[in-house]
Amino acid sequence: MNINVRFAPSPTGYLHVGGLRTALYNYLFAKQHKGNLVLRIEDTDQSRKVDGAIDNLIESLNKCGIIFDKGPTEYSTDNLFIQSNRLSIYHEHVTYLLENNYAYACFDDDFLQYRDKSYNKEQLIDTSYHVRLKIPNNELTVKDEIRGDIKFDLSLIDDPVILKTDQFPTYHLANVIDDHDMDISHVIRGEEWLPSTPIHVVLYDYFQWELPVFIHLPLLLNPDKSKLSKRQGHVSVDEFLNEGYLPEALINFIALLGWNPKNNNEIFSINELIEQFNIKNIQKSGAVFDINKLNWMNGEYLKDIQAESIVSLCKIIFEKHNFTIEDNTDFIKIINFAKQRSHTIADMVEQTTPFFVDPSYNVEYRDLLLDKQSKRLFSLLLEQVAVLNNIEESEIKEIISNLSMEIHVKGKELFFPIRLALWGDVHGPDIGLIIKILGKEKTLARLNKALKYG
Repeated sequence: MNINVRFAPSPTGYLHVGGLRTALYNYLFAKQHKGNLVLRIEDTDQSRKVDGAIDNLIESLNKCGIIFDKGPTEYSTDNLFIQSNRLSIYHEHVTYLLENNYAYACFDDDFLQYRDKSYNKEQLIDTSYHVRLKIPNNELTVKDEIRGDIKFDLSLIDDPVILKTDQFPTYHLANVIDDHDMDISHVIRGEEWLPSTPIHVVLYDYFQWELPVFIHLPLLLNPDKSKLSKRQGHVSVDEFLNEGYLPEALINFIALLGWNPKNNNEIFSINELIEQFNIKNIQKSGAVFDINKLNWMNGEYLKDIQAESIVSLCKIIFEKHNFTIEDNTDFIKIINFAKQRSHTIADMVEQTTPFFVDPSYNVEYRDLLLDKQSKRLFSLLLEQVAVLNNIEESEIKEIISNLSMEIHVKGKELFFPIRLALWGDVHGPDIGLIIKILGKEKTLARLNKALKYG
């Protein structure tokens, strides 16, 4: 069997994290089985279409490493499958359904009066109408790979609209026709589409087409077990990326929302996910989106990643906070300090703000600034830094070592006052790194400020 799967979002705005998970599971399944992943844009509801949404969807997916085998190339909408370009195809299939008494035209909302009337093509000329699918009254059993056999009482389902008065098909019709035309073997989509499945199966039956394999993924939930929504935090992939969550970490986290790898591992590369992913290990119940778990996981990725590989990404986020990055060498040192202590790159900005902005003193330690020994330290360090031409961390380390011997202080008594003067707190980076990044002028200014404090 040739494996073909698809991700079929609507261009109604940003890429939802639930959409990312659907795309990811389709991607993993396709790669694992040497199949194809198709991107299809389902824009039959033109009233909800948002300008730029298609490009945004593709860019967000590409940033997360999901590249499609059919449809657009990376960051491009070339050769894209868009439903609004296929209206004539849908109309042909609607005609088939009408002619075979599987559907009927309605001229107002009181659709039952039209259900048993014979198809008359002439009545559709120059008039407004919609088309509904005839749903039989029998019981239908649909097999889902995760949930097993699911029974539906079709008598409880109203005849759905398949062609609207604007002559655009509804999701039901376009979805089935496109899946058939694109040879989709497995339909992997969210649980919210499960109630639509019997309608789709009826359409497959009327067209005498072979059914794909259905796989409905569990819902993503807020911590209170309600459906994941923007009311309780971010749901947009772009929002997470813009705050400095690494795409690799986001993908790793999303993969585990509903899928159990059957081992104790939690950190997976994309290749490991492709190798280990198994549809049979997807759970039926909803998966809680735990932001604390994502923060932990992203922090683990930050600790392991080479600073050089995220310089460009960090620069974008730092500059959004109005921090100008002039020297990549110094900036890499800043990154290396901050990434060990942060969950996201946005956290890294907060951790390193004193490199860019004069800090306020931590009120808990202000008495330390008034101490005579602290004042002497500030004065001696200021004198030593003032005569330096080029500041290197090794030189600063040597200067502070000499100060320690000169005034007979070490440990906290030595480092806390100096760091407080330069960083605003007794805890922070190595003093040599602070002075190297600040440079001579800013270092002298901060030491002078501490000297005059009180």
